[in-house]
Amino acid sequence: MERRSRVLTRRGLRRGCVSDTFSLEDLAEAVLDSTHDNVYVELDGVGQMTCRGGAPRAARGAALAAAGPAAGLLLEPAPTAPSRLRLRLLADAPPHADLTLWFHETTLALLDMPFLTLRNITGKKNYVCHECGAEFEQPNPLKVHLFLKCQQFDHRTFWSKCIGILQAHEARAALGWARVSAAPVTSPAELEALAAAWGRSRDGHVCLYCGKLYSRKYGLKIHIRTHTGYKPLRCRHCLRAFGDPSNLNKHVRLHAAAPARAPHACALCGKALARRRDLQRHLRAHHATDPSRTQSPAQ
Repeated sequence: MERRSRVLTRRGLRRGCVSDTFSLEDLAEAVLDSTHDNVYVELDGVGQMTCRGGAPRAARGAALAAAGPAAGLLLEPAPTAPSRLRLRLLADAPPHADLTLWFHETTLALLDMPFLTLRNITGKKNYVCHECGAEFEQPNPLKVHLFLKCQQFDHRTFWSKCIGILQAHEARAALGWARVSAAPVTSPAELEALAAAWGRSRDGHVCLYCGKLYSRKYGLKIHIRTHTGYKPLRCRHCLRAFGDPSNLNKHVRLHAAAPARAPHACALCGKALARRRDLQRHLRAHHATDPSRTQSPAQ
């Protein structure tokens, strides 16, 4: 693949080092920069990876890794702000190490980066394009070749396409959230369905909040509730709300055991409950009563 510059460590760096976060606009600006000087990565005063020109310059300057495990830097969504990116070092790097770059699985899914099948692998060091017959010694160059529709690799073309696709995803997400914000009557269920639908990717279902990947849409929907606080499930005994069915089932089993060991009972209707907080919820839900004014006979 074409090399525009080299990205090197100025001093030794430890595995797991991360850069400051940056936007797609920052990355696009770095891609348009015609500077070909080598980029030296080091730690700043707060322990983050940095370089002259910032992390976006290191991202666009690094050669693409020939294979996933060979990547030195991983371009990934920022955990606390999925619309922003950051770089993470995958392995300890000695001084003056030449760093290559590859993409986090979530970013690969958003890019719809092609994956290889048996028809592309004809030998230990022989990867073949099923569209045009071009051969490669490593898998990632073939993936990029397919991503570019068999066009000759060009650094700026490749990054421009990546940024364009990611910006389109970002715009669709922003539009969706804007619609939700503009329509206060939108229910939590509709919000959950929207986030789950947009999380669909080639590799599974991606959480738009934190980037976590799930194999099933159902698993993603339950996970989304940990971000939104949506709890559509209720206990038939005390009406306590739950987002996860497994947690509801565990709670219901407590009620099943309650008659034999219930220390609390409703003074108004005699219903036996296992815990004080269950009694309080019962009083509020069924008797519109302030729990502080009504005590269980067992207290």
